Amino acid sequence: ISPNSQIKGENTQRKPKIQMTSRLNFKQKSVAAAIAVGSIFLGLRTIYNRESLETNPFKEFNQWLNSFIVPESLIELSNDWFGEYGGHYFVLYVRNLLAGSFIYYFVNGLWHIYIYKIKGKKLFSQKEFPSKEVIADQILLGQSSMIVYAALPVFSEWLIEEGYTRVYFNWEEIGGFSSYLLFTALYLCLVECGIYWMHRKLHTNKLLYKYIHALHHKYNKPSMLTPWASVAFNPLDGILQACPYVLFLLVVPCHYLTHMAMVFFTAIWATNIHDALEGDSEPILGSKYHTVHHTHYHYNFGQFFIFCDMFWGTLRKPGKRVQ
Repeated sequence: ISPNSQIKGENTQRKPKIQMTSRLNFKQKSVAAAIAVGSIFLGLRTIYNRESLETNPFKEFNQWLNSFIVPESLIELSNDWFGEYGGHYFVLYVRNLLAGSFIYYFVNGLWHIYIYKIKGKKLFSQKEFPSKEVIADQILLGQSSMIVYAALPVFSEWLIEEGYTRVYFNWEEIGGFSSYLLFTALYLCLVECGIYWMHRKLHTNKLLYKYIHALHHKYNKPSMLTPWASVAFNPLDGILQACPYVLFLLVVPCHYLTHMAMVFFTAIWATNIHDALEGDSEPILGSKYHTVHHTHYHYNFGQFFIFCDMFWGTLRKPGKRVQ
């Protein structure tokens, strides 16, 4: 499936025409550089000071969770094939693939029924329904991408279980609930900045856009955006945009289960922002902003909030109705 592949009845080859609103000023460059340099320094420091875990609650939790999702026979077979160490991570991959696929079809299916079947006449009274061909194309691409995309959380779990991150299992390890809230907020802010810049670079770098990100942007009209487009991308595209969730684990203390919940929530959020519906959500970067991103290409790169686009000059506020 290529960026220029045709979907029956749709024109997917329109090229980006609108350029960036402005270049970065000194303040904008300084903040971006400070985040990057500081994160690299702290991340390398975490790796250098790595200590083997005496107890591994992360691995124990994963093994417990695997027992509910992966058949015991497959777990035993994986250990026979790859050894206990390699088999553990192979089972994690299988679990991620199964869980990711379930979430994709369950959440998107419910979203589909609600916005197209139950509320369709009201929500799309002045809009064009997406065609069956578009939805089928997105499901095929999304499921294909997930086969590779499911490997990223395995790498994340390896880093955590081997002690390369600052992830913790209990609040007491970092000073209680107040510290948990502070570090969680900091982690989320850094992830938001990281995803913003990764997404922006996927647009501004011609090679990255042409060979990686353009595939997702063949859905370039509101009538071609559906919940099923949430992971309809080149799998490397998804990995690059999600990698800040992994990289900043080396920088900021993050609660293990909170990290898992955030990753789970991103799947739901990606469904929401691709439904092309309107609604005021500021300062949340809702679907009306992401629709503008797909139709105008060089705006609204953030994930959850409008703050990064506001600060670095790429926010484009949609009108009452996105054309």
